[in-house]
Amino acid sequence: MQPTDKPWSISIDDLISSGGIVVDAGLAEEEANARLLKYGSNSFHKKEKKSSFSIFLKQFVSPLIFLLIGAATVTGILKEWIDTSVIVFAVLLNVSLGFYHEYNAESTLDKLTSYIKDRAKVMRGGIEQEIDSSLIVPGDIIKLSYGSRVPADARLISINNLRVDEAILTGESLPIEKKIDVVSLVSEISEQTNIAHAGTLVVEGYATALVYATGDNTEIGKIAGIVSGIDRVPTPLQHGVGKLAWFIFIVVLVIVVGIFVLGISRGLPVLPMLVLSSAVAVGAVPEALPIVLTVILAIGATRIASKKGIIRKLSAAETLGSTTLIMTDKTGTLTKADMQLVGIHSKADALSSESYKKDKENFSADQKKLLELALFNIDVSIENPTTKIDEWIFRGRPFEVNIAKACRLHGVSLDTILDSSSSLVLPFNSTNKFSVAENGNEYVVMGAPDILLKYANISKEEYIKLEEWITTVSNDGKRLIGLATFPKTHNKGHVSPDEVKDINFLGMLVFYDPIRPEVPDAIRNIESHGIKMVLVTGDLIGTARSVAKSLDWEVREDQAITGSDLHKLSDGELLKIILDIKIFARVTPEDKLRIGGLYQKLGEVVAMTGDGVNDAPALKAMDIGISLGTASDVAKSAADLVLLDDNFETISMAIDEGRKILGNVRKTFVYLMSNSLDEVFVIGGSLLMGLALPLTALQIIWVNLFTGSLPALAFAYETDMDKEKYAGHDMKLIFTREVKVLTFVIGVVSSTFLFLLYYFLIKIGFELEVARSIFFVCFSSYILAISFSFRSLHSSILSYPIFSNKKLNLSIILAVFLLVVTMTVPAIRGIFDLAPLPLSSIPMINNHVL
Repeated sequence: MQPTDKPWSISIDDLISSGGIVVDAGLAEEEANARLLKYGSNSFHKKEKKSSFSIFLKQFVSPLIFLLIGAATVTGILKEWIDTSVIVFAVLLNVSLGFYHEYNAESTLDKLTSYIKDRAKVMRGGIEQEIDSSLIVPGDIIKLSYGSRVPADARLISINNLRVDEAILTGESLPIEKKIDVVSLVSEISEQTNIAHAGTLVVEGYATALVYATGDNTEIGKIAGIVSGIDRVPTPLQHGVGKLAWFIFIVVLVIVVGIFVLGISRGLPVLPMLVLSSAVAVGAVPEALPIVLTVILAIGATRIASKKGIIRKLSAAETLGSTTLIMTDKTGTLTKADMQLVGIHSKADALSSESYKKDKENFSADQKKLLELALFNIDVSIENPTTKIDEWIFRGRPFEVNIAKACRLHGVSLDTILDSSSSLVLPFNSTNKFSVAENGNEYVVMGAPDILLKYANISKEEYIKLEEWITTVSNDGKRLIGLATFPKTHNKGHVSPDEVKDINFLGMLVFYDPIRPEVPDAIRNIESHGIKMVLVTGDLIGTARSVAKSLDWEVREDQAITGSDLHKLSDGELLKIILDIKIFARVTPEDKLRIGGLYQKLGEVVAMTGDGVNDAPALKAMDIGISLGTASDVAKSAADLVLLDDNFETISMAIDEGRKILGNVRKTFVYLMSNSLDEVFVIGGSLLMGLALPLTALQIIWVNLFTGSLPALAFAYETDMDKEKYAGHDMKLIFTREVKVLTFVIGVVSSTFLFLLYYFLIKIGFELEVARSIFFVCFSSYILAISFSFRSLHSSILSYPIFSNKKLNLSIILAVFLLVVTMTVPAIRGIFDLAPLPLSSIPMINNHVL
């Protein structure tokens, strides 16, 4: 048998005959081995991972590193070994931090593989045997039973009450009833009811199936292929810093070339020009920036962790603050993934003019009677019956467990469950879609209400009204269970499906997966940041609309689209309407990836929530992937943020923290880069005026790495977000127009005053070494003093408590201490080519000033 395309649309007989398969015998061992060689093992082919060494070497491919390496090379040629050592230290520090950020061993494919790493029952040579799942080949006849993981994609041949949990593929929270009937050629995965997909779990019944796809050709294998082929999206911070690095590199290159041309034209020797070039390069590079950014992100990640959100990648902490659009799933994210009884409606209620009124939480005696009847038809056990009733743990089908919980909640006796003898005389199965149980002199029928109506003793008019009512309620995202009775005519202990006729239709139980209580407020907070939210789900469009209605979202008819509609649109056509869409329903993993990619193409910074294997590709491809703590291991390993408490409000709080991080990154950039501009402009001014360099390369690195970095590190503890100051496009930018202007203006103004200070010191007769020392102390002290004004980029220093950031206060005290030690300890002062500051110089300065 060749791997077959769309086997769900082909009859079993045709499928078997085309492959020459004997169901009772299966494949011969020789044939199975031949197919194993032809099609390969039932496993995923993994993309080769980058080695740690290659990731480390990649960190050197950075324009800022090029500048520092160039400066280190020059100082090495000049045998300035201390300068060389310090510059090399700065290079290694930056490279190590880059390596730390990028090195993140991806385990997503390993997690995906775990879903099919099992043993499987298979027919080989007429004998049922258990083999390793990796040895399964197309054409194998496999046996599925309760608790088994499906080893490969297979067409069902025969079933007995088979129900399969497909949540890892479709996101559907309830097990799917399987059948063997042919389905449409264009059926989506969730509609392929005659297929058992690899990685899904059999929760009830058993079956025989014909394998048609293994390994990479299975649906879960295709997801693995998508995940393997996706590279992480650079965050706004990484993108911005990358562009900045190249900008600095080009500007410095132009300056250095200009210095050489100017120097040579003046007849200056080459070596002094090299010294000057290295100083310019070192001055232009904000060596402390990577260190400070790492600390800011780490502090932010710690704060998010305290709110039950785990950041798996530090750079994702900043991305949260830049997010402009969230693609959210429904089940388990917005809703509780717990179907609860929300209404009980009699036949009379459904037929009345006010039939579809709001469900009640308090039920009447007649309604409770319907609920009590349902207990006869459920197969639920109590794990701990000796404890208090409020502590009972029910085991069974999700719907049936929810019926038992509803009875407990509303005071309906649970004696029927405690009775060890079963009342069921016809168990539920996917063919009949109902069950029958004994209750005294009558039988109780429970099942799909549309099926029960076909056997009910009602008029045509009543049938039409009830069917319309069922459709209306179902389209509102609710699930229904019908109840009926008919007289007991014998005591045989069992009932055949043919005996279920002329039944008395009593009413319906209404179930609903409720919205998490914290979600509406969380969404309002998220939207207050200017962030757009869209619902992307595998559920029916009616269910999605119902969720939107519960969230008070106004969704027009043209603002919701299904997966089948998406497939009819080209990317160009979808781009024209995508910003108006609020709901994407019945979508596949590939659809989610496509939708998110188009949003990114429009410039959106996209976050996506998800919890299933089917969400893994999009979680990895989006700017930030968010998974639940109870999500599949695959989803968690592909995500950037994991919500430990499955609380949507945590996303809202994490975004608030992300905005704080974003604000702190901006103020840190302005602070450090304006200081670097000071150094470049003062050096450039000295060159133009024919003065000696005011600072050596070693002194520049000391200021950048020690004095300037300490206040910048303290900015990580600032808590004001200035969130109201940023809107629209500015939200997703690190380097906004305001940040660029502030950096340049502050750099120009402060460097002008600093240069005038240095020029004044030289002109009044100070020796070069002393003038440099005074300038060094003044420059170091200046950048410490102005750090208080950088606590907010939008508010005056007089508008907030200046010393309220205790970490900043301590950092300045430490920096002053280091400065004093550097200037007073002769050995250290000698390393940095500094001279002691004689008190006799003060009268000299005063005389020239006066």
